[in-house]
Amino acid sequence: MKNNQCRVLLFTADAQFGDRWVAELKPLADNDADAPLALSFHHTDSEGLADHLRCGETQVVVVDDTGASSEAIESTRQTLQRQRAEIDCVLLTDADSPRADNFECVISRAESNYGVVYRTLRRILLERISTPFADALREYVYAARDSWHTPGHSSGDSLSTSPWIADFYRFMGEHIFNTDLSVSVKMLDSLMDPISVIHQAQQSTARTFGAAHSYFVTNGTSTSNKIVLQHLLRAGDRVIVDRNCHKSVHHAMIISGALPVYLESSVNQQYGIYGPVPKAEIFSAIDANPGARLLVLTSCTYDGLRYDLKPIIDRAHAAGIFVLIDEAWYAHGRFHPELRPTALECGADFVTQSTHKMLSAFSQASMIHVGDFSWRKRDGGSHQSAEASVFDTAGFREDINMHTSTSPQYGMIASLDVARKQMSIEGYSVLSRTLAFADEIRRFVDDSTAFRSLNAEDLCGPDLAADGIRLDPTKVTIDVGCAGVSAPAAQARLFAEFGIQVEKNTHNTLSFLVTIGTTESKVLRLKQALRRLSEDAGQADATAYVISQRGQKLPPLSSIDALPRRAYFARGEKLTWQGEGRAALIGRIACDEVVPYPPGIPLLVPGQRISAEILDAIIAFTSERADLEMHGLRRVGALPALRVLTECEATAAVAELRVAQDSESTEAWQAWA
Repeated sequence: MKNNQCRVLLFTADAQFGDRWVAELKPLADNDADAPLALSFHHTDSEGLADHLRCGETQVVVVDDTGASSEAIESTRQTLQRQRAEIDCVLLTDADSPRADNFECVISRAESNYGVVYRTLRRILLERISTPFADALREYVYAARDSWHTPGHSSGDSLSTSPWIADFYRFMGEHIFNTDLSVSVKMLDSLMDPISVIHQAQQSTARTFGAAHSYFVTNGTSTSNKIVLQHLLRAGDRVIVDRNCHKSVHHAMIISGALPVYLESSVNQQYGIYGPVPKAEIFSAIDANPGARLLVLTSCTYDGLRYDLKPIIDRAHAAGIFVLIDEAWYAHGRFHPELRPTALECGADFVTQSTHKMLSAFSQASMIHVGDFSWRKRDGGSHQSAEASVFDTAGFREDINMHTSTSPQYGMIASLDVARKQMSIEGYSVLSRTLAFADEIRRFVDDSTAFRSLNAEDLCGPDLAADGIRLDPTKVTIDVGCAGVSAPAAQARLFAEFGIQVEKNTHNTLSFLVTIGTTESKVLRLKQALRRLSEDAGQADATAYVISQRGQKLPPLSSIDALPRRAYFARGEKLTWQGEGRAALIGRIACDEVVPYPPGIPLLVPGQRISAEILDAIIAFTSERADLEMHGLRRVGALPALRVLTECEATAAVAELRVAQDSESTEAWQAWA
């Protein structure tokens, strides 16, 4: 018997018809020995629908419209989509009705040839589980064609026979090398100009994730963000952006020459965590910048905090502002009702996702999803234009190509194709298991250790109490400082003694990422390790605990006094903070981003005035957090330093920014539109 069971459910109030429908289709499925999946057929009325939707094997729902109004049928379809966005909805009807437009396909209720019905339903599922690019790659590899093209290792032959590096070939496995091909292989399509299997895979991805268009990116969401901002922005365009967004967004503004309007995030000093921007501040920035081109927010954050996006996106669209949501940490959100709505479902125009962070794709494998721009197409809308009605696919492709290698990693592309398939067919099941694991860990921490798991209220604080912020349960943050334990010391113990690598830590918290790859054994080992840490809490190293209690204060945003592009490309000068140098740095304008990593949130961005609080935070992170990387620091001899504008450069940069800020934003908007 096949293990890959797929349940086809008939939703009908006519139990007698349902019995006959199932009885006709069951033997056809039982006798289809060659099918790559096993179909089982069931029927239910409204009372049993919820139970069937909670079953991960339910993949197709056929809605019988006999005796039901159009409103009732549409309500049923919407219920199905809210609970299980990935499943296919089919309409069973006797009428040629416009209500069929919202369904995957339509089947006649009077169809007497049940072979046709069976093949139609099987085709729908086969299309969902197909992986056009991965299948073509497998076919090419198994054909064992001779390589007279790049890459130079020639399917691994340069390694497999070498006495010096054959061990690496054996360690990595042959398919790592024989799937490493090039654009010379025409049957595998081109990521630069996809017209066949990559194009088909991206179309399937768009359907699965609810996008109008989806694009594969092989250099991470960092590159995805740069592509979107390059597509939308030109020099001088205003961008409303969370100051604490990922460094890639700041890089993109340097490249474009855009004028950032920075939003200050909420800061939880107790745990050393940046939270979302308060909704009132976002609304105020939208109202105060009528000519803004783009709003950029991160949802969910590294720590799992999610905005109530719908009212924010609606407010931005009403002002004619495009919206990019960085969902790097939320690619899984569409596939379980507890995690929805996603940014696309809330109306975002562009969404970037790190498919590798939470789903089954290789590192660097990411996606860009594009919305439908319906807010710009509405009749009578104030933002209609030639650009408004049609997404510029050709222009967007050029922006992608500017950031994409002409030699992409084909295994990475295949992993995106396969990750999409998995979530389309079993996303609900694997996420139900994942969420159960996360809940189990939280309950164990709270009931059986001296530590405490943190919820959305703990992480957000009172400033966001009324903003509808939710927590992605797969990000489990544990307060170990409450038991007198230093989080960096606990992280080191987990790794050295228990073989456990955490996602990140602050001075008093540990963050664990619960993914679809989490298993029962991993959960058991984590619980044992946390129990041991808890039992030893009273014996914690006193010095480490003092540092943990002091922590690193997260500084408030200081003024932006130069365009990021001008500051970054200035020659500048390097100043160290050692000795009397600290006083000389305070008040100067930074040329570089200074970013503790993880999580990649800048303490300084180009063009920002260096305050005493920011400088002290940089010094503290650098001297006390050896577990972190600090990006953007320079050196003066052996001493760490910051690159800042010279006094002459600063005078010119401040004057330039003042001109940009004083320009008539409304007129600029009208000129563009």
